[in-house]
Amino acid sequence: MGAILALSALAPVPAQASAPTIVHSLAAQADRAAIHLLPTEVVRAGTARKVQTTANLNLRSTPSTKGKKLAVVPKGTVLTVAATKSGWSQVRHAGKTGWVSGTYLRGVTKALKAGDLGKTTARLTLRERASAASKALATVPKAGIYTVKKVSGGYARITSRGKSGWVSGKYLSVVAKKPGREIYIDRKYTSNRAGLTDRYWTKVSGGDLYESVNGKQRIGDIPRNSVVYRDVKLEKTAGSVKGWIFVRTQGMSGWMKTSQLARTSTAATAPGKYSAKQVIAQKNGKIPERMLVAIGWDREKTLIAAPALKDLNRLNAAFKKKFGRNLDIDLAYRTRATQDAYWEELGPYVAARPGTSNHGWGTAIDVPETYNYSFRGKYYKWLKANSKKYNWVHRKILEEGSPYAEAWHFEYKGR
Repeated sequence: MGAILALSALAPVPAQASAPTIVHSLAAQADRAAIHLLPTEVVRAGTARKVQTTANLNLRSTPSTKGKKLAVVPKGTVLTVAATKSGWSQVRHAGKTGWVSGTYLRGVTKALKAGDLGKTTARLTLRERASAASKALATVPKAGIYTVKKVSGGYARITSRGKSGWVSGKYLSVVAKKPGREIYIDRKYTSNRAGLTDRYWTKVSGGDLYESVNGKQRIGDIPRNSVVYRDVKLEKTAGSVKGWIFVRTQGMSGWMKTSQLARTSTAATAPGKYSAKQVIAQKNGKIPERMLVAIGWDREKTLIAAPALKDLNRLNAAFKKKFGRNLDIDLAYRTRATQDAYWEELGPYVAARPGTSNHGWGTAIDVPETYNYSFRGKYYKWLKANSKKYNWVHRKILEEGSPYAEAWHFEYKGR
């Protein structure tokens, strides 16, 4: 959503005893404007909150321009909203309780500055520039937490779901450090590690990832021996809680119980007896743990479909001979609940439709989004030219220039 609509024609005049007629006339104009204009951002119903008037407003007995005028609220007055209805807000001013147009109210929040974590208090429009008239790029969900990159003219620049732009700073509040709260910082969604190095592995079948401590479950089917990375910095920001840690796993962030985690992986690292045909016959995202193995030479011990490992080992051996190092694996198997969460958060233009991704069968890998693995990088160029010799391919639809371009994604085509 954009900023509160600015109406220069109103040119509000401060309420003064020497000019009552002008003051009331302008307040009436604000009333009439509320009938014809749909505010782009209004005060939301819920708990009481502080707001400030952006024009001289009539305080009315009912939430309507037909309501009796009780008083005039001068521009710049700080009020407490008790309730909202049909674009009007109930407030108390000069000893009287009444209604004012929510179009001309803005939230009173702690001033934002670059580097702050800002929580959105409403659904907002991400705009190309710091202006309500600027092109809309996307919708930013309510209750997300983002890093403020810049501040300009009451707007904050953030990155949401891979897109950078500006949102109204009036609806970003600085995050309080409350224990175990929900906190999301936009990252590249294909990245599992996101620069983190403090590794754990799940020691239970169907591990859980939560939005907040004891809050809503984000993922509930994480298989045993899945790699998990602790994010201590965000954990402290969100408020540490004994028995819980804030982590990144399956490419998503949230809270996990320490009772579900171990410092070592116990997964098998041999290809096993299963064929690719047997794996593909399983439900996507619900591969039995017996058909999943760890990539032994990978520090993360990433889980992958057992039949895909033999050829991946061959591909890695050739890669290591060429570059003197192992392939870097960022993601491989992805569960169905993870796919559903991606789809809900990112939508069809970013996330694959649940049940269709090769990751759901453990027959795809993602390498990191670093320069050497990019379209111009030496690792990507070698993999593109040689991976097919080992039954791993980078599909044409993912090549540079395609709307679905992904340099990092390779799929297994063996039997």
